[in-house]
Amino acid sequence: MTVNTTSISTDVLVVGSGSAGAMAAIKARMAGADVLVVTKGPYPSGNTTKAAAGYAAAFGHTDPRDSIEVHFGDVVRNGIGLCNEVMVKTWVDSICALTDEMREWGIDLIFDGDKYLQRPWEGHTYPRMVHHHWTTGKYLMKCLGAKAEAMNLKALSHTIIGGLFKDGERVSGAWGVNYRTGEAYIIRAKAVMMTTGGYGSLYPVGDNVGAATGEGYAIAFDAGAEMLGMEFGHYLPTPIYPEKMRIKSVFAGYTNGLVNEGGAKLRNNEGREFFYDKFPETGARKLKMEELTRYIGEENLKGGGGPHGGVYFDVSDVPEEIRSDPRYARVWQLADRAGCDLQADPIELVCYPHDLVGGIKITIDGETNVPGLYAAGEATGGSHGASRFGGSALSDCLVFGARGAVKAANEAGKLNTHPPIADADIAAVRDKLAGWTGRDNGIDPGEILERNSHVANIHLNVVRSEDSIRRAFAELDDIAANAVPEISAAGADDKEVAGKIRQAVEAEGQITLCRLLGSASLERAESRGGYFGGAYRLEYPDQDDENWLKNVVLRKQNGSIAVSHDAVVKLPGGYTPAMEKAMSTEWSTPEGEEEDYSVTE
Repeated sequence: MTVNTTSISTDVLVVGSGSAGAMAAIKARMAGADVLVVTKGPYPSGNTTKAAAGYAAAFGHTDPRDSIEVHFGDVVRNGIGLCNEVMVKTWVDSICALTDEMREWGIDLIFDGDKYLQRPWEGHTYPRMVHHHWTTGKYLMKCLGAKAEAMNLKALSHTIIGGLFKDGERVSGAWGVNYRTGEAYIIRAKAVMMTTGGYGSLYPVGDNVGAATGEGYAIAFDAGAEMLGMEFGHYLPTPIYPEKMRIKSVFAGYTNGLVNEGGAKLRNNEGREFFYDKFPETGARKLKMEELTRYIGEENLKGGGGPHGGVYFDVSDVPEEIRSDPRYARVWQLADRAGCDLQADPIELVCYPHDLVGGIKITIDGETNVPGLYAAGEATGGSHGASRFGGSALSDCLVFGARGAVKAANEAGKLNTHPPIADADIAAVRDKLAGWTGRDNGIDPGEILERNSHVANIHLNVVRSEDSIRRAFAELDDIAANAVPEISAAGADDKEVAGKIRQAVEAEGQITLCRLLGSASLERAESRGGYFGGAYRLEYPDQDDENWLKNVVLRKQNGSIAVSHDAVVKLPGGYTPAMEKAMSTEWSTPEGEEEDYSVTE
C-alpha cells in the first residue's frame, strides 16, 4: 500500500472531540478562527459519551445554601493538598454561565420548574449535579454536536494524530492518518489544542472507550510540553476473569455492596481473606471505595492474585435474596452469559484506571510551556490535584476547553502566515509510514500493544513499587529497542494496513506514556489519595505533607525524562469562611442520600 499525503491548513487544530475538544472547536470558531477537529472516533465522541450522573455547577437551585465558594472548597479538599487553586476558582466561577449558554444552544438538562434539578453526589456538600437523568454525557455531546453542525465545523473523523511539527520552539502543525482509508494528512496550524485525554484502553480491562489509548500525552511530551501529576489516577476493581464477565462499565459498586451486604469474600491465591491483615476488625467490610481498590491493587502487586492476575471475589455464600436484589442481580446475569458457576468459580478482580488525574501542565487559559500548543480536559493536570471526584471531569473539560480555545484563536489571529513545517520533517513522516507499510515480515503492532498492556496492568497499576517500576522500565526498553524498529503494518488489504498504522502510532505513544507514569511514581516517595483516586507506593504507605506538598513535573531533555518539582499554586488573597469550612470538612455525604453513587460520574 502506498500512503498518499494530503496537505491541509487551518488556524486552530483541535485534537480530540470529547467535551473539551467539542467545546474548544465551537468557541474557537465563535472567536473567528478557522477550525479543524481531528478525532479518532466519529465527531463528536470520546469518554464523555459514557458520563452518566451529570456535572457539578453551584447554581444553588436545589439547595440555596450552595455557592461557588463551597464548590471551590469541595474541589480543593478532594484534591488532597495539590490543586492549582487559581484554576479551581476559574473553573467554579465559570461553569454556571457556560451551562446557561449551552442551554441556549439546546442542551437538555432536567428542571424542577424553572430551576435545574440538582442531584446530590458524594464529595459535594450540597446537591450540585446538573444532569439528564443517567445519560448526561450523551445529551451533552448531542448538544455540542448539533451546535458544531450548525456552525459547519470541519472535522476529520477516524483519524489518529501521530505527532506534532515545530518551527523552532513553536508548534506549527501535526500529521495524522485516517485509519480506515490509510490517507495521511500534513496539517499546518497556527495553534494546536490537545484534548485527547484518557488512557483506560492501555490496560486490558476497563470502562473507557476503545480510542482512549493514551498516546496523546506522549505526543504533547515529545513536542516539549511539561507534564504534571502523571502519577495520579482514579482506579477501580473489575473482573479480568472469566473473560466474558469483563464489562465496559463500572463494576466497583457490586464489589463493595456485595462485601458489605451479602458477605462476599475477597481472597488471595492462598485462600486467605487478606483484608483482615490491614483491618483486623472488619476485613473488607465498611471500607471506602478507594481503600478497597488500593488494597486489592496492593495484593495483586505483591503476587497474591490468581492465575489470571486478580484477587478472588468469592460470592458463593451470598444469600439468594441479595442475588436477586436489582442492585446486584446483574453480576449473576453476567455469569450466566459467561457460562460461569459463581458457586464454584470465583471471579478474579484487577484494578483499572477510570481516569488519569495528571496530564499536560497548563495555565487558566489552556497555554502550555510550548508556544502555539494549548490543552484542556483529561489531557491536562493541575486543577484536580491528586484526586478527581465525581461531577468534576465534565465541568472542568467544558470550562478549560472554552477558555483555551478563545486564547488559541486570538493568538492565531495575530499571525499573518502559518509557521512553516520543514520539508525534512515531512519527509521523515513519509519515511516512517513507508517503513511500516513496506516491511512484510516484521512485528505486528498489535503484539506491542499487548505487551504494553501487560506492563501497565502488572507494574503500573493503582499501587506501585520501585521494583515494579524498574521492571516496567526494563520491559519498555526491550520493546523500544527490539520490537518498535521492526513494526510491520503489512496487511491483506488497504483497510487492514491503515488499521495497523493506527496501532503502530498507539504502540509507540504508549511506551512513552508508561515511562511518564513510572517516572512520576518513582519520584513521589509517599502515598497520597482521596475517595476518588491518588498515587500509592508500597514502600511509602503514608501521606507525607512535610516533604510532598508539591507537584512532580516531567519534561523531555536530551531524549530523556527530566524530573522537577513545582510549588502548589494557592489562591491569592486567602479564603472566605465558606471556602475554609468546605476545605476543612473531612468528608461530605449528601444529606438523605443512601444510595452509593461513588463509582461513576
